[in-house]
Amino acid sequence: MTLLYEHHYEEVVAPLPQVGPDSLAEMNIIIYDSVRKDYAINVSWHEDCIRREWGVVKDIDQDDRKFKLVRVDGVWWVPIEKMLQVERVY
Repeated sequence: MTLLYEHHYEEVVAPLPQVGPDSLAEMNIIIYDSVRKDYAINVSWHEDCIRREWGVVKDIDQDDRKFKLVRVDGVWWVPIEKMLQVERVY
């Protein structure tokens, strides 16, 4: 019988895709439009894993560089520097 402590486990993390300045500018426009026009967006960001949630942006914290994504069943503070993708929900 082998014991768990006899094995060595390493977490394998693939490199995250780089978000270019043009893509970041487009994502920021979609986020600001969600605040002004009150429509839902899909957001992907890196936390401990890649998270993907949808909701309406209700607040933007410029000091901490994050925004509040709100849905009936949850609230997420998404860090802007960890965003991977933002899309409008139709």
